[in-house]
Amino acid sequence: MRRTGLAIEGVHDGYRLPAGADPVVPGLVQAQLVAPLLGPVIWTARTGSTNDDAVAAARSGAAEGLVIGTDFQESGRGRRGRTWLAEPGDALLVSILLRPAVSTADVGVLPLVAAVAVAEALGDATGIIWPNDILVDGRKVCGILCELSADETGTAWVVVGIGVNVRSAPSIDDGRWEAGAIGDETPPLRRADLLVRILRRLGERYREWLEAGAGPVLASFADRDLLRGTGVTVRTGERDTAGTAAGVDDLGRLRLMTAAGEVAVSAGEVTRVVAG
Repeated sequence: MRRTGLAIEGVHDGYRLPAGADPVVPGLVQAQLVAPLLGPVIWTARTGSTNDDAVAAARSGAAEGLVIGTDFQESGRGRRGRTWLAEPGDALLVSILLRPAVSTADVGVLPLVAAVAVAEALGDATGIIWPNDILVDGRKVCGILCELSADETGTAWVVVGIGVNVRSAPSIDDGRWEAGAIGDETPPLRRADLLVRILRRLGERYREWLEAGAGPVLASFADRDLLRGTGVTVRTGERDTAGTAAGVDDLGRLRLMTAAGEVAVSAGEVTRVVAG
């Protein structure tokens, strides 16, 4: 157990975990998973980036359902290359490999599928900033980064990287939202229990999306949409587009009502929000 990076203290009558320890034991997590996300679950004490590890596994032919997590990321990142640095053991840092048999157009809904699943797993007080930042009481408690490989023939793989602030807010290079943690107000779940809850809910929402289409998840997204009716600025590349957020369309694109008419934004970052 020590070789895996788990701290074990020797005491006069045996061994124990140190006070406040919150280990994730892969075998115990994997035993509680359900199809289509069945693992394997791989957990390390530290790595560069779980997304990088999952992408490498995807390119090597790993099967759908692979889960790679860590206690500490040396090179954690968010969208637009932002850094994400949480103290060891304070956050739930995990990436999941999916291989949805969908077109490149339809896969745009998957970030919303992940956002809804994680928000539901974290509780009723969560809201979503398009496409997949999770907020509680105005503070960002979770970020999701989806990376994929797709071409005109369809989607080869998608890696869903999830970072949940469990015990403390990380150092994050992001001035848009104040960082928070799910343990700020109430004692947080153990990371292993939270991981099981997220993976099971993600599996359910993922299967629902593949079988029933985007309708159910888009309806659930609308119930948690924190942008609808607000004035926003969205950056795509070097271009900013300002307008009033009007929900999302059937492809998961943000609908913006601008002075020139409605614009559908398929990829971008909300850089400014003005309450309506």
